[in-house]
Formats: sequence, structure tokens, C-alpha cells
Amino acid sequence: MQGRELEDLLVSFLVLLLLFSDFSPKLIPYVTPALFTAFVLHELAHRQVARYFGYYSYYKRWDLGIALALIFGMFTKLLTGSTWVFAAVGSVYIYAPYQYWVDKRSEGIIALSGPITNIIVAILGYVLIKVISLGSWFWILYYMTKVNAWLAFFNLLPFPPLDGFKVFRWNVSYWAIVFGVSFMLYYL
Repeated sequence: MQGRELEDLLVSFLVLLLLFSDFSPKLIPYVTPALFTAFVLHELAHRQVARYFGYYSYYKRWDLGIALALIFGMFTKLLTGSTWVFAAVGSVYIYAPYQYWVDKRSEGIIALSGPITNIIVAILGYVLIKVISLGSWFWILYYMTKVNAWLAFFNLLPFPPLDGFKVFRWNVSYWAIVFGVSFMLYYL
């Protein structure tokens, strides 16, 4: 990971940490591992799958999205008492220097890799919560499960530039199944 990419990922992570922790310092220890599994692994999945297909890829923050996320989060916190999260703070940029057409299949699979990662982590968290006695780990796994499920659901909305738009454009059936699973997980 290059210096600029690491910086962009860190800035995006810290903004999302403020939002998902509801601007509460008490929640930061619980939300930090949840956000690492939800956000960082999601973006790394996109990057690695893109590289598997032979594309040049890297994470880049979106400064306007970061500003909008903070403003929206603060505004909703002041009005409602809880933070509504707008999570479009950056994305993995993918380039195919020698390809002059859009390969919808590889684009769809790359887009699907992030939400699938979130779904796997959410299922793992949910199973661990139900199967073993956790004590103080309960809240870490609870936030990990909820944040991953929410991020999968949000990213699968079929609107550009979200992952769901690319998956929907490639294969509506796959999109519908994964979108439905993410919705179910969020409401468990």
C-alpha cells in the first residue's frame, strides 16, 4: 500500500469512526474493530479482486463526500439525537490501461466483492454472538455485525456510484440475492 493510499484510507476511516460511534468517545473502542472489518476489509477486497482481474487499483478518498458525511452526521445528531451515516467517503479506483471497453462481468464481480466481505463478517459476528458466551466481547461483535450488515446494504443500493449499481447492471439476479441477504442481516 502506497503512502497516499494509506493516508486516504486512514482519513476516511477516522471520519467514519466519528460517524459510526455517534460522536461518542465511549463507543470508539467498540466501533473501531467493527469499522476495520467493515470499511477497510471492504475496500481491500475491491482492490485485491480488481488486481486479480489484472487491473491497476488503489483506494482514494472523496473529500466532498467526507465533508458531506460530516455535515450530514452532525446535522442529524443535533436534530434527532443520533447520527445518520452517509458512508460515501471514497472508493477503490480501477484502471485497465490496455482495455478500451467496460467488462461488465469483472466490474460486477469487483463491485460485489466488498459487500460480500461485509456479509461474511456480519454472519461470522452473528454466529459468534449466538454460539459462545462473550462477556465484554459482546458489544465489539454486536457493532461488528451491525456495521458490516449496514455497510453491505448501503453499498448495494442500485444507484451510481455505489457498488449495487455496478452489480445490478451486470446481473440483476445476483444483486437481488445479495441485497436481500444484506437487508435480512441488518434487521436480525
